[in-house]
Amino acid sequence: MKTGIIIFFLFFCGILCAQEKGFATIPPADAILNYLAETNEYSVLFSGKIETPYDRRFENHPYLETDQFVHGDLCYNQVVYQDILMRLDLFRDELIVSFPDKINRVVLEKEKFNYAVFNGYNIITSTNETKTGTTYVLLLRAGNYPVTKKYQIKVIEKYSNRGNRQSFYIKELYFVYINDMAYPVNNKNSLLKLFADRNKELNEYAKLHKLNFRKQYEQSVIALVNHYETMKAPSNSPEGGEISPSFGGIGGSR
Repeated sequence: MKTGIIIFFLFFCGILCAQEKGFATIPPADAILNYLAETNEYSVLFSGKIETPYDRRFENHPYLETDQFVHGDLCYNQVVYQDILMRLDLFRDELIVSFPDKINRVVLEKEKFNYAVFNGYNIITSTNETKTGTTYVLLLRAGNYPVTKKYQIKVIEKYSNRGNRQSFYIKELYFVYINDMAYPVNNKNSLLKLFADRNKELNEYAKLHKLNFRKQYEQSVIALVNHYETMKAPSNSPEGGEISPSFGGIGGSR
């Protein structure tokens, strides 16, 4: 069952996350054969740079969702590995892997990374959201108008009678792809400007379905992009039906 899910996931990846969109290249379905032939071969994952611990204490952590390692599926150097312990460091932009019986934790090389699915997230690499090179991003939605999320994170200091305290300030940034270009969407109006040809219909849809861009921004963006793609799809096209929020639902959208 799990192999079937991986094949389905790879099929969507190969079509929807091609190099020309600025995303990392996702391997074809024959990566499954590599995986089956190398199920017990993990040496390539644990031969890289060792993670450097933070030398200061912070009030919070810089990792995606949790500072604990989470089991998930990883495609690395065009080989699929299942049930790998991973966590994503948002501040350093590093994906780290670990074995339960290993003390050392290894930082993966971005050049070999294809995708990862863990903790309900689809993680890929992209060059379009920033001008600073390849970064890890969350793919919230695929389709003709992909939606991605990137985190902007910095260290801030707080002063009090008990001394200085440091913490990570994390900001979520959202992007919608149109013609292979990533456009930032900071609010409802910036999203509607991208789809000016159907502005009225989208506004009506948002009101009808009570989309709340203040309290449920991410879900509202995805819902509106889904509806726009449905309207733009030809009536005789399979895309004219329900639009999957991400990779056919594999990994899920938050």
